[in-house]
Amino acid sequence: MSVAPAAAESVAKAPAPVLVRVSDLCIEFPTGDGAETVKAVDGVSFEVRAGETFGIIGESGSGKTTLGRALVSLLQPSSGSIELDGVDLRTLSAGRLREYRRQFQVIFQDPHAALNPRQTILASVREPLAIVGGRSAAEIDRIALDALARVGIAPEQADRYPHMVSGGQKQRINIARVLTLRPKMIVCDEVVAALDVSIRGDVLNLFADLQREFGLTYVFITHDLSVVSHISDRVAVTYLGRFMELGPAEDVTENPLHPYTEALMSAEPIPLPSSMRESRRIVLEGEIPSPIDPPSGCRFRTRCPHARARCTEEVPAWRELRPDHWVACHFSSPEGPPMADGSNE
Repeated sequence: MSVAPAAAESVAKAPAPVLVRVSDLCIEFPTGDGAETVKAVDGVSFEVRAGETFGIIGESGSGKTTLGRALVSLLQPSSGSIELDGVDLRTLSAGRLREYRRQFQVIFQDPHAALNPRQTILASVREPLAIVGGRSAAEIDRIALDALARVGIAPEQADRYPHMVSGGQKQRINIARVLTLRPKMIVCDEVVAALDVSIRGDVLNLFADLQREFGLTYVFITHDLSVVSHISDRVAVTYLGRFMELGPAEDVTENPLHPYTEALMSAEPIPLPSSMRESRRIVLEGEIPSPIDPPSGCRFRTRCPHARARCTEEVPAWRELRPDHWVACHFSSPEGPPMADGSNE
């Protein structure tokens, strides 16, 4: 049966189902003496859609890695909830959670530390399947070798040890190990930060190829603006445990709404002489405040060039100023971040 053009267009534009739903998530850690609490993630809510790459960007100490670890149950929330494919993880028993979390994997920043130096490459890749069980040794070897081949590691390299391969190859091996479990979502925590610039593009292209082939969903955590704009469908900008902005990657990177995002984007190196650049860098004064005692009102106000009395007294509402583009700023408008003279409020 043929589909009418209008119906076909409607089907094409239907949003992908939600794979991950995070609601008012808080993750806190006691200090060494237990007298104070570090608010690493403080009231974050968002959704990750099936098949998309959801980027999370921010300075060191913004809580993005803590958030990524919570998504794969390496950290337990202090409050709030995480639903993975419609299942609230708090409702699962320890045994059921162990089985369920196999569908949600993580690749860490340091490819060297992620591999056991005393295991061969093949042994490291086959280990997850051996732990799960239910397959013969021959079948596990076949799946592991297939995964290695898919990420560009030749069979003759399978009997080598980690110190015998390059950093880029180690990260490919880590990707292969995750692929053996056929996860629905992979959290990628600064996965190219430790790699040479010359091979970052190859690894990022590999992620894109695997996403198309296996229908993977990524949560891509990085501090590198060029990486997040290259690979992400949507981007969330974090600051001191909260989201400042969330929206389509092109919108966030090209037309940001929040002053913090604007400052981050202005810091991105541009391969042009200074005389040819259209904008100048926005320099933020001071350091990111302590997550033990964050500022009142807007978290960013102590470094924001547009801060006013209201920013001290009131937490900004989470507002949708453009389609699917959200921001936490009192004075931002659909046209962009606040102006010094308040002309766009």
